[in-house]
Amino acid sequence: MPNDKWDHETEALKKIQMQFEFQEDVNKMIIVDAAEENIKPSDLVRKLTGLSYKKIQRSRVAMSLSSEDIANLAQRLGVDESNELEIKKRVTAEINLHYYDKKDKSNDDS
Repeated sequence: MPNDKWDHETEALKKIQMQFEFQEDVNKMIIVDAAEENIKPSDLVRKLTGLSYKKIQRSRVAMSLSSEDIANLAQRLGVDESNELEIKKRVTAEINLHYYDKKDKSNDDS
């Protein structure tokens, strides 16, 4: 009896990874358009070429942090470097504040 658990994995292994290089301005437009449509840039290219794609279920930004990065953030934020949850909360708040301030300033200029 075939193992259904691994069927999806086997199909994924058969896929071909293809990378596209666009001019810088086109690449930026793809990134912006994808964000506005709540899809990944690669899914926007899939959409534009008539292929199937999936909407992002939960928007999030992931980044890799070295132990040095965590130590630097912890020091700057005044948090123990072992408290990664608090670092995450404070970075999230800082980035939100950055963009909400930017949005408020652009509304003031109008």
